[in-house]
Amino acid sequence: MKEELQAVALKLWREHTGKCLGTFIGALAGIAIMIFGFFPVLFVAICCGLGYFIGMNAEKEGFWLDNIRNSIPRDIHRWR
Repeated sequence: MKEELQAVALKLWREHTGKCLGTFIGALAGIAIMIFGFFPVLFVAICCGLGYFIGMNAEKEGFWLDNIRNSIPRDIHRWR
């Protein structure tokens, strides 16, 4: 029984990776909202997104701050 369940889970993961990952993240977010509340979870999600954005631009070649400045549309900031 355990091997059959593993085989089905592995098949689902290989064929529908995005759906499985989205379902897991959604369930995790729902549980976190029920335990901690909406605004603390929203704050953590915004911080994670900001950290991902900064880290993504830090991996590009060149000075990291210039990469961030170039990735933000011109209408939003006046650094240029």
